[in-house]
Amino acid sequence: MKRLRLTLLALMALSLSALSGCGFRDIDKRFFVVAMGIDPTDKGAKGYKITLRLAVPSPKVEPGAGKNEFLTMDATSIAEAVRLLKSHVDKELDFGHCKVFVIGEQLARRDYTEILRWLSRRRDVQSIAFMSVGQPDAKTIVEVEPKTERYPGNTLFLMFGKDGTQSSYLVPIYMFDFIRRHEEHGLDPILPVIRADDSGYAITRIALLNKTKLVDIVSPAETETYSQIRYQDSKSTVAAVKDGVTMVINVDNIASHYKFANVNGEQVLQLRLNVSGIFEEAPIGVYGENWTELEGIFNAQIAAEIKKFLKKAQRDEVDPFGFGLRYRATHAGTEQTWRDWQRIYPQLKFDVKVKVKIEGTGLVK
Repeated sequence: MKRLRLTLLALMALSLSALSGCGFRDIDKRFFVVAMGIDPTDKGAKGYKITLRLAVPSPKVEPGAGKNEFLTMDATSIAEAVRLLKSHVDKELDFGHCKVFVIGEQLARRDYTEILRWLSRRRDVQSIAFMSVGQPDAKTIVEVEPKTERYPGNTLFLMFGKDGTQSSYLVPIYMFDFIRRHEEHGLDPILPVIRADDSGYAITRIALLNKTKLVDIVSPAETETYSQIRYQDSKSTVAAVKDGVTMVINVDNIASHYKFANVNGEQVLQLRLNVSGIFEEAPIGVYGENWTELEGIFNAQIAAEIKKFLKKAQRDEVDPFGFGLRYRATHAGTEQTWRDWQRIYPQLKFDVKVKVKIEGTGLVK
């Protein structure tokens, strides 16, 4: 019994000694980083310019009440820049609340792989943080202070989290998904592109990336097409032109699916998109027109736009939709399957068919 008591006392002493060495910091001794920008250094040498947006606690929670502090540092590595920035503040830098990481366009076009290594290894960086590309650079985006922001970083959190606005042009990408796309055979990364404007941010485009760098930035229309095919986004529209007049349908339901087929000895991707909705913009008198003819116009023009976008991604040698991943999943799981896909994709044919169903003309006929 005596031996048991001595053993318990020894264990308690060891646990207390472990607690005494803990590096815990109270909240009032921390600076919470809410956004981080990564750009190439301006000094001409190899390195990075790191910009941090720090949240300054404030008792007010109202539009324009968010208080920020910005820090910028150049260094040969991201880790070194963060350590140097710690010497410029009186509190510990905490990345646990950093929800947005912005990579400058110039750096993304050069090589983003080293950034990914730091993000994936840093223990206090959350895997649910949002990744993005900053245009013209990350520093400009991080230092934007929208007038309507209630607390630091709230605007971007609402936009990417879709708790506020919902837009088919806004495609949020989590860090864990970005890492998966970077490492997976048959699926390439994409990132939303953030631009600064007079009132805050504008996010209407996505960037296509290969396994090392950014290769293209697509148009807003192509971004919406991507959302419709990849995510079947019903918060979107489809448009067509007849006799010089643009007609727009507000999508109520949308469904997409695709499969591979061998046609005359060639691999063909057969993609089908079904859309239904009501007119949001159309000329007066559309109620009396032949809707079957109008649906045919929508079908042909939308299919042509989709095919054009698919060929653009093919020319850029990227696969943002994950066609290669589907091919690997539906064929023998060997290394030869991946080599076959690498040979097939550059010559892959696209068979796109769209079926639009007009359900109404809105309030005006």
